Parts: sequence; C-alpha cells; structure tokens
Amino acid sequence: MTSTAKKTAQIIEVDIVIVGAGLVGLTTAIAMAKQHKRVVLVDSRPPKNDVPSSHSWDARIYALTENTIAWLKTLGIWAKLDTARVNPIDAMELWDPQHGAQLMLRAEDANLLHMGCILENSNLMRACIQALADLHLDVTIANPISIQHQAQCVDLLLDNKQTVRAKLMIAADGVHSWVRQQMQIGVSLKSFQQTAIVANFHAELPHRDVAKQWFQSHETLALLPLPNQVVSMVWSVTHARAQALLALSEAALAQAVRDGSHDVTGSLRLCGEVLSFDLNQQTAQTFIGDRVVLVGDAAHQVHPMAGQGVNLGFRDVMQLTEMTTKLSVMHDMGDSSFLRSYARARQLDITRMNTLTSGLDALFATSAGWLQALTGHGMQAINRQAWLKKYLVQAATL
Repeated sequence: MTSTAKKTAQIIEVDIVIVGAGLVGLTTAIAMAKQHKRVVLVDSRPPKNDVPSSHSWDARIYALTENTIAWLKTLGIWAKLDTARVNPIDAMELWDPQHGAQLMLRAEDANLLHMGCILENSNLMRACIQALADLHLDVTIANPISIQHQAQCVDLLLDNKQTVRAKLMIAADGVHSWVRQQMQIGVSLKSFQQTAIVANFHAELPHRDVAKQWFQSHETLALLPLPNQVVSMVWSVTHARAQALLALSEAALAQAVRDGSHDVTGSLRLCGEVLSFDLNQQTAQTFIGDRVVLVGDAAHQVHPMAGQGVNLGFRDVMQLTEMTTKLSVMHDMGDSSFLRSYARARQLDITRMNTLTSGLDALFATSAGWLQALTGHGMQAINRQAWLKKYLVQAATL
C-alpha cells in the first residue's frame, strides 16, 4: 500500500484499490501512483520474481509494440529491464504455404527503426516490481472476501481483517476475475477449439530479428526472435494434434517445428520447458460496474495469433490513466459518467482486435477454395503496394 494511505482502525482509505498483481495490475499501480493517487494493490499471492538462468528462457514471452515500449519508458519500467534478454523485431514475415504466398512487412516500410520487441514475462515482471518498490508501494497479500458499495466509495473486505475503502476499484485479476464474478458481469465466450503450445529453441541459423508466422488450415505457427539465436515458438493447433505434439520427445518436437517452419531455422534444440493452454476469446459484457473498472484479461482475452493480448491490456491502462490525468482534484473518478466515457473509449479497440483475431483464424481455416486462393493472392497483392505495407506496419506497432 502507499505510505500516504489513510488508515482508520482496520479501514484503509485510498483513491484506488487494484485487485490483481500481474503485469496489468502492476503497471496500473505504477501509473496511478505517478499521478499522486493513493493506491492499494491486492493479490492472494506475491508476484513472481523469477530469474531465469543464462542458459534457459522463460516460455512465456510477449511481443510488445513500439507504443507499449514508449509507455513503459515513461513509467520508468523499461530502464529496469535486462536489455540483454530483449530482442527487437525489425520485420514480420507471413506465409500461406498452401498457395506459396509470402508477405514481408519491414519496419523501414513505415520509416521506423523497429516494429517492436520480444521479451520474457519474468524480465518484465521483475522490472515492474522494482519500479513499484521505487514508489514505496508493495502488494497487500490477502484474499478478497466481499465487495460492499457505499454512497461515495467502494469497500473491499479482505481475509486479513482489513477493509480497503476506495473511490474506484480496478479489476486486473485475470481471465477468471473474482471481481467480475462478484459484480455479476457476464462474458461472451468463444472457443477456438485449439491448443497453443509454447517453447523456446536454439536455432542453427540466425533469425535476423524477423518474426515469422505460417498460416495453415485452423493452425498457426509463429517463431519469434530472442537474443543468442533463440526463437520463441507459439504453435496453435487442434486439441488432437496438440496431444500428439506434446507426446513427442524433445528431439522429435524440434524436428516437427523445423518441418512446420519449412526449415528456415536449420536444426533446433529445445531450451526450457514446453507449456500449453487452450485458446479462447472472452469478452466481458461490460467493462465497468458501480465504481469498478475491468482491465486486461478480466475484461478481454484474445487469440494469440496477432500477439496483441498484453498490449491490449496495457492500452486499457493507458486510456484510463490518460483520462484520470485530466480530472480535476474535486472530480470523483468513480463517477458513473466518467466510467461510461472510459468504456466507450475502449470499445472500438477491443472489438477491432476480437474481429481481427477471429477473422484471421476463420480465413485460414476455411475449406472454400476460392477464399483460400484469395488469401494467397491477397498476400501477393499487398507485397506490391508500398502504401498498404506502410499502413499495416503502422497498425502493427500501435
């Protein structure tokens, strides 16, 4: 909690209580504290502060856009990263093997130095925890018990006998959000009937800072660049194919990835664990409640195909903090009209991302020959249009 929080008996009075100390919750706390808001950050467990060895890589990685990177710099988080474990993206190469189509998008197409970067979850978590400590903030480790609404505030009751009283509650507690459930906010859920397999491999051939993606029928394989000639794999496949791949030996899995990527990497050697998770698209039916805002996965979960999940959550925080910056000192940030303005401001971005990821999956999964051919021809046509490539690169870096 902040050192400036007002504490009466077991009631802690603050401006904002944040539930969930993942990346979105941590960055929300940092951004709000930098606005001199009194903040309490609550989670049932301490945030993970793992340090991978120099020979292993965290299987959970993120593709951050240039816009996200610039924001993290303003928060003082970027300076605390281990930059030796961060790799720039200079280009994106997309393939449709069924039609031999290829699309190359380069940062230079939009007069940019980079299109973003790839980094590990653990690296970014450690940087956020250090930035939080610099602001004399810590995480209150407790389980929330109930939410009670007062006339001008909201109370969060904890199992440590404390009550946090705030003007605004921010739910950053993930896809199974306890706050969302307590507020009885429903979700729209779509299952892609796929499993994502993630792992890191040391590649024989250099990746040259290029992110590569192959689109097959209801299947997507991505190889993302990491330092020291390592590539991070995200392979979205049917559940049945995932079970078969996960049953392979390390060498056999590496060969399957090499075959699936059409041997652009040369030989591959697994470095680290192999993880898997089901792919769903989930969107809360509303992003706000009575003095409550949902952010990150509590509000929306998207297909990893576009690599935009964490960026989308960060954009929630960017929007919210931009709007709170403009509030007068006397304005109640939990006011319903303010929260409705926030929800309207975020709706288009979230809807567009849902449409993009669902649309891409449906497009490459279709069995309609004419539509498959259009996909291949479309890639070839884009390659010939410099203005369109510039637009796509700019869109990918937001």
